Amino acid sequence: MKERLIYGLLAGAVMLPAFFACGNVQKKREADAAVEKAEKGAMLALVLPKIPVTVAEPEDRAGFIAVHFWDNLDFADRTKSLNADFMEQNFVEFLSLLPAVIDSDRKEAFGNLIRQASATPESRALIIALGNKYLHHPASPMRNDKYYVDFIKAGAADVTTRQIRNEGR
Repeated sequence: MKERLIYGLLAGAVMLPAFFACGNVQKKREADAAVEKAEKGAMLALVLPKIPVTVAEPEDRAGFIAVHFWDNLDFADRTKSLNADFMEQNFVEFLSLLPAVIDSDRKEAFGNLIRQASATPESRALIIALGNKYLHHPASPMRNDKYYVDFIKAGAADVTTRQIRNEGR
């Protein structure tokens, strides 16, 4: 009986650190996963433009951000401009600004986006697909016919501008 007690204590002494080590390994995995998720989120975030101090009114500040939202993205950089997760996340954030933006700034913002995305046919196609998905699809919670019309007009204006430039060459 005494031997069983000793073996039990020895087994417990050996197993107890292993038990705590497993718990620490699980906590470390959870912490690593949280850090990885935060880093991925940071990688998906586009650096927003700095608002000049002369832009003071809230609607003007929102308009400035919307108009210049995509300025820090080089659409020729295919690693970002063709990264569907990156582009979709930022497109949704861009659209979330628009309710605070006046019509003329919204139209200018769409024009800038389409013009910049036209750096490559693939990035332009991705932006057009995202616009259709979020602004026009019936199941989209962000569906907005007014915004969609402005988005389509910006795309059409960009095509016309590029055609005129090409004819002039």
